[in-house]
Amino acid sequence: MKNILNKFKISSYTYIFILICFLCGYLKNILIIMSICLIHELGHIFFIKLFKYEIIKMELLPFGGFTTINEPINSNINKDLFIAFGGIFFQLIFIMILFIFKNHFNLITYNLYLNYNLILIIFNLIPIIPLDGSKISELLLEKFFSYHYSYHLNFYLSIFSLLIFTFINYKFKLDNYFIISFLIYKTLIYLKDYHYLQKRFLLERYLYNLEYQKIDNHTKNIQDLKKNVFHYFKENNRYINEKEKIAQIFDKKANF
Repeated sequence: MKNILNKFKISSYTYIFILICFLCGYLKNILIIMSICLIHELGHIFFIKLFKYEIIKMELLPFGGFTTINEPINSNINKDLFIAFGGIFFQLIFIMILFIFKNHFNLITYNLYLNYNLILIIFNLIPIIPLDGSKISELLLEKFFSYHYSYHLNFYLSIFSLLIFTFINYKFKLDNYFIISFLIYKTLIYLKDYHYLQKRFLLERYLYNLEYQKIDNHTKNIQDLKKNVFHYFKENNRYINEKEKIAQIFDKKANF
């Protein structure tokens, strides 16, 4: 626990936002939202520690939090789904606790906690980068498609969802513009990082002996590589495994 606390950080923007909310008379609202965000992040942390991944840092923002972990790209999809759903799972448990101890809460406070909880659960399930919904959609796509195609399909899904979200919310409060701007920025960063992450994805498969659940003997293109699947390519009437194929790619780049 002490190790986690050492990696916990409250963003400087959060302090500024708390001050603005205090001056505008919304201090109670923002503190409730942030406490729910903290519970949400603890849900992620519970499953991260359960699967023995290393936490690099945890940052609390005004309307959410981010927990950065040290894990390979070729990690287990099912474990990552548990981590992605962990925050929402803890929020649902918190809603149950609220309902059980309803009589011990001020009615206004109870309704604020309940409403903000439901709003944040729905918001987090939207498949927009970097929300949990986007991570969940990417992991589900990776069960059926290659890492390359899943990444790009998830990007287009995020853009489509972001357009709908913007269309619905652009007329409302000023804080919506901050949220939309942040989501646009993160989506563009996601696209920018693709080439680096694709190389890292291949390098991990070349360097490490990963755990695979299936074998595919009919792979034709390096971009067809899937997580949790070991691939074989047919070349000159013989089969070569994916490590040999990836080695050819890195050798060509080195010679170039």
